[in-house]
Amino acid sequence: WTGDGSAVQVARVQPMKLAAMEGLYKGKPGQEIVGVGILNPSKKPNDGQDPFLFEISIPYGLSILANHDPHSFVPGIDDLLNGIELTPEGDTIRTDSYAERIAIGKRAHESLRAFDTAMAKGDHAAMEEARAKLKEDYRYFGYGYLDSPEEAVPPVAMTFYSFHIMVMAGGYLLLFFIIAVFSSLKGSRLWEKRWWQWVAILTIPVVWICSEAGWVTAEVGRQPWIIEGLMPDKAAISAISASTVQLTFWMFAAVFTALLIAEITIMVNQIRNGSDRNEY
Repeated sequence: WTGDGSAVQVARVQPMKLAAMEGLYKGKPGQEIVGVGILNPSKKPNDGQDPFLFEISIPYGLSILANHDPHSFVPGIDDLLNGIELTPEGDTIRTDSYAERIAIGKRAHESLRAFDTAMAKGDHAAMEEARAKLKEDYRYFGYGYLDSPEEAVPPVAMTFYSFHIMVMAGGYLLLFFIIAVFSSLKGSRLWEKRWWQWVAILTIPVVWICSEAGWVTAEVGRQPWIIEGLMPDKAAISAISASTVQLTFWMFAAVFTALLIAEITIMVNQIRNGSDRNEY
């Protein structure tokens, strides 16, 4: 339920992330979802190349995931760059292309500079004129920091592969727990079998892989934005010195390494002590 809600939200609010998650450049009604695929490493936006070297897709899957409608249109990277997207109600519309957004954004920046200049001079009439122009163009203010439409496309390969690793790992974990719960309810004592114990131990890192792949998808897929459509990461650079960041990093590294050693030590000691089989 939460995953479905997240998919719909991403489709509405971060359509470029969704397109990168699926390696989708040219959308269509009834868009399939890629189950397994290998991206074409030379693929660029609007170059006409096939985005995949190999893929296995599920028909209508992405349309259902994004819009709950198997025949709905899902925009791809090229569509979004060219100004084709969805409204919050799920309607397909043609809006400003990313090139036009960049031009409007740069115009908003000029209006802001004009406002600052007029304020320094105490020219209230010029301030109001600049304010009105800024308000008119402010919707694309963040795009004014970009130098080209392609700069608004996140790293597709990393977003695509991390998303699919997350989905496959999550699917495996769901299957693992269904089997574990079912066997417990049936009284099969599956946990006593040596091979299942090995499967359980080897499943532990899958949880971490699934979680980290999800964070990579979330953080890489939103690039270049710190605030979607308003502030790219190039405009969010802080004045904190590199030495301060390095010091903080190594402090956290030391603390968490100590915690990791403590946790492993406790786990190993408990395993050596064994378990009281009578409790079963």
